[in-house]
Amino acid sequence: MAVLGAGVMGRQIAALLASAGVEVDLLDLGTADDPAGMARQAIADLPSMRPTPLFRDEDAARIRPGALHDSGPVLATAPWVIEAVVEDLAIKRSVLDLVEAQSHPDAIITTNTSGLPIASLAEGRSADFQRRFVGVHFFNPPRAMLLVEVIPGVASDPGVVESCRSWVEAGLGKRAVICRDTPNFIANRLGVFALMDILHRMGEAGLTVDAVDAVTGPLLGRPSSASLRLCDLIGLDTLAHVAHTVHDGVVDDPWRRTFATPDFLGSMIESGQLGAKTGGGFYKKVGKQIHSRDMATGDYVPRERIRLELPLRGPLKDRLDALWDSAEPLTQFARDHLATCVAYAAACAHRVADHLEDVDRALVWGFNWEAGPLALLDLIGPQRLAATLEESSQPVPDLLGELAASQSTVYRQTNEGKQVFESKGNYRPLTSPGSVDDADFLGELDVLEQGEGCRLLDGGHGVGILQFHAGSLNILGPPPLQMAIDCVSSGKLQSMVLCGAGEHLSAGADLQYLLRLIQEDRWSELEAYLVLFQTATSTMRHAAIPVVAAGRGLALGGGCEFSLSCAGRVLAAELRIGLVEAKVGLIPGAGGCKEVVRRVGADVERIFGILREGLMSDNARQAQDFGLVDATDAIHMDGHRVIQHAVTTAGALSTGWTPPAPTDLSTAGQAGLSRLTDELDRARQEGSATEHDVVVGTALAHVLCGAGQERVSEQRLLDLEREQFHALSATPATRERIIHMLETGKPLRN
Repeated sequence: MAVLGAGVMGRQIAALLASAGVEVDLLDLGTADDPAGMARQAIADLPSMRPTPLFRDEDAARIRPGALHDSGPVLATAPWVIEAVVEDLAIKRSVLDLVEAQSHPDAIITTNTSGLPIASLAEGRSADFQRRFVGVHFFNPPRAMLLVEVIPGVASDPGVVESCRSWVEAGLGKRAVICRDTPNFIANRLGVFALMDILHRMGEAGLTVDAVDAVTGPLLGRPSSASLRLCDLIGLDTLAHVAHTVHDGVVDDPWRRTFATPDFLGSMIESGQLGAKTGGGFYKKVGKQIHSRDMATGDYVPRERIRLELPLRGPLKDRLDALWDSAEPLTQFARDHLATCVAYAAACAHRVADHLEDVDRALVWGFNWEAGPLALLDLIGPQRLAATLEESSQPVPDLLGELAASQSTVYRQTNEGKQVFESKGNYRPLTSPGSVDDADFLGELDVLEQGEGCRLLDGGHGVGILQFHAGSLNILGPPPLQMAIDCVSSGKLQSMVLCGAGEHLSAGADLQYLLRLIQEDRWSELEAYLVLFQTATSTMRHAAIPVVAAGRGLALGGGCEFSLSCAGRVLAAELRIGLVEAKVGLIPGAGGCKEVVRRVGADVERIFGILREGLMSDNARQAQDFGLVDATDAIHMDGHRVIQHAVTTAGALSTGWTPPAPTDLSTAGQAGLSRLTDELDRARQEGSATEHDVVVGTALAHVLCGAGQERVSEQRLLDLEREQFHALSATPATRERIIHMLETGKPLRN
């Protein structure tokens, strides 16, 4: 593939492609001495960029630098060309002139743009070029952002459009939405409208930065970055530029003034207060503290604590009901803002998208909202929303008015599935969002058994799916551990998949439960918990049926130990996995040390530093380098489908399956233990390890080296794990680490 333009977006798109295993030519300007100089420098800079656009630094080797003025040979063979030069119509057209003249006649040509008209870029070009030409909009940073907007031109071949959509989903793991060719498409049009509406309202009401973010984040179903922190992350100049693009392009939009830049925002941009990229915007780090901007003086001051008697967790409908029922001073601001956002989405939905549901998908996938604006309309209620708009003298759009008058909703559930409103009381089935994600797949399956913190689903063809669902991180207390043992041992399944509800596999042991046992000196119960955990992971390892872990999000501590113990792993490329117990002053105690020894044997030094620091991988490929993922494990870019992939893998493994028998394992023995002890001593002397780090590291080394024995049984290693786990649990420093992690979510170095 060829990417034209090595700027901020072009180089990151090339990095994403390379991380997915694609060979890429990155072309840009250069000098007489080095025609590919700009592209070469962009590639060299990739490993130092934050957030990192590459899975592994060596992935950059798949990107070849080249020169735009000598692009003929590359363009003549590239099956897909992505133009990603600066967001300027004239410059993009000049580069597309080059592509039109030199590209392969069957190549798909795409332009990466956040809002320039596809029609203007295609104007005057051959019918054949326009047939193969499609707009795509990768969000920044491309690796981290889930949404890709696909924008057909009037002459784009539907088959080409579908090829783009399906490839960015399956090949790159993104979620694609088809947009109409309107200013800033869907996500930026509506998402930026929401931000600009907040900015105008806060200026008019004289609200503080902290007050605004207190009521425009999780309360409304938006991320904890809320609104003004998000503005800082986007960059205030970038936000104003995107809004200006819409303002200029929607001269007939009744809400057009919302996209105008407020005076105070213009002043901040002029003074260089652009947000995170300049060190200060609405927020600024002062020492170790985050201060917020005093909007009256422009100074940065300690943040104020905003107390709200409103729920920030739980079902979104409950939060919205509480917001509409509240008489707290800030809630009127939040209600009026949210009502306006929903009204704007309802007013322009049919202009920006072919299907109403795509409006919601764009905001959920692009701005990480819990629910899109039209789904919010249903949760708030059309009548209540219309009344709020009328009370503040705002227009009620036709769609909302029709729903309120007929007491209808945008979406409804029927026996045939979910449907969406069309007009005049008519509904139709939802269009496919592309590939079916795991949540929808699981939602169609029968529940074979419901337990506390887990459930067993029928995956078909003898495949059971055991899903952990205790809290947002799928914490593993005794009930799901016992159910895992029972399901595998029942004789009713031919294979089984382990997975987690929501975004994660599991963050491991129940720390609250552990701490309670430790503080109350209930050592026999702690021993029973550890034995149960070890029995569960060992059962997965030696089961009469193959067990496959489907991992995405986080797989930490016990979650990682379950993954290591399975017959195979099917993993999302963005999986973050690690044996992180050292962060709370412990060592892996559920078979993790045993599984590490099984993999590395006497070569323990290559992984010891990772384990003693409690590191987790940035992605699944890096986890392979760590030794926590096997070279034969399947890694998929489309992480939203790993459970489905795992079901296929589990079914295939069940044919001719022979369970592995417990064996004796080789360790580094006493010599290795001495080397690891020396490593800990050096770390202490250099100041990179605290006294308790050394205590924890010594316990870890003791187990990994088989207490000095070069050949040990699996059971002996499990016994050593529990022995050292108990010893560390009894130390005050470990208790302090556990308490600090539970209270702050951050590790304590003591």
